[in-house]
Amino acid sequence: MKRFKNLNSELPNCVLLNIFSKLSLKDLVKTSALSRHWLHEWRLLKTDLNFDLHNMFDCYTFEELREDVQLFQRVQSEFVTRLDRFMLHYQGAVISSIRVKFPLGDEHSDVIDRLISQGIAKGAKRIELLISNRTKDNDIFMDIDHYKFSFDKDNDIVMDIDPYKFSFTLLSNTDSLMYLHLQRCQIVTPTDFSGLKNLRTLVLHRIIVVQDMLQGLLNNCIHLVDFTLDKCSFFTDLKIISPTLSYFNIFKCAVYDKESIDIIAPNLLSFEYSCYSGRIAHPLNIKAHMLSQFSYRSIGISTSFGFSGLKNLTTIVLYKLFDCVQTWVLPLFFKECLQLKDVTIMNCVITCEVKITNPKLRHLKIIDRGGYAKPYKITIEAFNLSSFEYSGQKRIFYVTAPSLLKVFWNAAVSEENRYSSSPIPTLHHIENLAMNTSHSQITELKKVFGQFQNLRGLELFIDEENDPNMGYFSILDILMASPHLQKLSLTVRNSPVVGLKSQHPGFFHNDLKYVEMHGCVCTINAIEFARQLLRNANSLKKITFGSLDKFYIGAGRWTTGSNSYWFERNFIHERLKDESIKASKICEIPFSPHFVAEICIVTDLRMLSPTLQSIMSREGHLHFKFLRNSGRTVEKVATIAILEQDF
Repeated sequence: MKRFKNLNSELPNCVLLNIFSKLSLKDLVKTSALSRHWLHEWRLLKTDLNFDLHNMFDCYTFEELREDVQLFQRVQSEFVTRLDRFMLHYQGAVISSIRVKFPLGDEHSDVIDRLISQGIAKGAKRIELLISNRTKDNDIFMDIDHYKFSFDKDNDIVMDIDPYKFSFTLLSNTDSLMYLHLQRCQIVTPTDFSGLKNLRTLVLHRIIVVQDMLQGLLNNCIHLVDFTLDKCSFFTDLKIISPTLSYFNIFKCAVYDKESIDIIAPNLLSFEYSCYSGRIAHPLNIKAHMLSQFSYRSIGISTSFGFSGLKNLTTIVLYKLFDCVQTWVLPLFFKECLQLKDVTIMNCVITCEVKITNPKLRHLKIIDRGGYAKPYKITIEAFNLSSFEYSGQKRIFYVTAPSLLKVFWNAAVSEENRYSSSPIPTLHHIENLAMNTSHSQITELKKVFGQFQNLRGLELFIDEENDPNMGYFSILDILMASPHLQKLSLTVRNSPVVGLKSQHPGFFHNDLKYVEMHGCVCTINAIEFARQLLRNANSLKKITFGSLDKFYIGAGRWTTGSNSYWFERNFIHERLKDESIKASKICEIPFSPHFVAEICIVTDLRMLSPTLQSIMSREGHLHFKFLRNSGRTVEKVATIAILEQDF
């Protein structure tokens, strides 16, 4: 106990503050049983105040509260009592942030108002009032006469509790607040309000928005940079006028009577818009000449959409548009937005021919929704296009892109899209190719790979569930047809266990340096494939094995993947150690928490004492030098790095 007291008294405030920041409020209270000094210290030093179910209680979960109405009422009452008591005894001179996440209403306004007032008085920079009464995202559901029920647009049951009335007079005397997030509050804006001069970020979530309130806020927030309306409701036209706004987001705000949104923001850089699925979007008129990034998600775009402020747009993402995407949206974007460099078309309905022509376009991604029988033509003429991604059903492609270097193609075999790899053979100049494919398609592709003389990187995602007769030697054929390939990444699912011949006559490669194998890597097929590389890839430096079978599916998205395959590092090592030793000159095994086979490999190498010249430790690596019989020191070789899981 004496040692504890000494430690307690000697810890500097910065260390105590770091400790307290890691503890919940209920755990902080427990520290008072250990030390009166700590009780005093955390009341002074704890500056980030987070009031939610986890931080306030030891023994309750939201699932339990959903099932027991009376229990919820007791917990809600106790939550408010503890919050108020905590702030009453809080002695710190500074509060950095306040976060409340629990279903509360106007009946608790006195406690919430005192919390906000105290936070503002102590210089709070961030306030989040997440007092939703929704059932989703760990909110509450119950059935009691005191509450009324309704279904919102997400089919979530909502308790009809009188919402907390948030008055901006609470923030009138603050210059410190920089982040404000309000959820399911009723905002009351006084006519003489002035404040929030340093607010940088404002998030309104499930708030009823009216034009006067909104414009009053924007007029006062003279340094506002980031503004989000998330699932808010407004029943009249909105006008957003802000000279400082850089980032503006409208997420799933319902359209009632074609309410329009005018945006006048000369410094706006990014605008993201989405409405509820299946709903017509708000008519938008954007005047933002600095706007460079635009994301739009809806089934359609109003014909009154104003493009006059989009002259400098460089990046667009169009999501789930219907027929209008090819008839007038894309042509108009490419006509009006002369600086476009990055275009993503995701899950849109394309039911006729599409032509994409733009001299400055650098990156194009098309994730095709499909759902039609006719393979409509897509023509791409983009002389500066450097990367292209396509995932979808069969199309007829004509691609003119002499600067194209990187291609991803989701050509996973199915009856609907088995011919959708048709443009690949014409893209002879590309340097990096990634494909979500099958071995039957690889067999066809290897006939044309000899024309890919510039190919440096190849990434293959192969699902063999419907292709049980596959063989890794088709990939060896592709490697031979790509003499300048330097990196191969191979991810295989559902690999059948079949015997392979142990030799592939004539296989060799002089430039391949790095190989990654993921998914089914402990099959006989994969081991024999790795043997061939160790024997005959003369420049090979490293082979990496991992069991995670994540597939890339385009537009920055990956499948979740799994580690369900049998993975035994010693199995791989035992079957490849002879080949690696034969190939080795210097065997370098990195020390890293992600590499789990180095101890086993070190032990086996030490058994080779007749040929072992020296073991040196340098820069976190073990270097093993070997001598040939002639005594000549050999050069360095392949490393086998076996990963227990990908990272």
